[in-house]
Amino acid sequence: MRQTLTSRITEIREPYHFVDEMQKGAFKSLKHIHEFEQNGNKTIMKDTLYFEAPFGLIGWIVERFVLESYMKKFLEHRIEELKKIAERNK
Repeated sequence: MRQTLTSRITEIREPYHFVDEMQKGAFKSLKHIHEFEQNGNKTIMKDTLYFEAPFGLIGWIVERFVLESYMKKFLEHRIEELKKIAERNK
């Protein structure tokens, strides 16, 4: 399922941390925290995602049984693709 959302960076501490939050989209709420840490000559990126599905109890059930797994796989894939791009452009 393809979704479009509008987000805004709501917090930034360059170059270590930034937060983007959904302004418009399919979720009731979505907050994405990006943290960067230097480890020798490598950069470690940690993503933390908080989200809440709409539609009350039905949304909660979908969130627990479908969305949690889907969003985890989505972020893991996205991180792998970003890593490939970053390493290719050295």
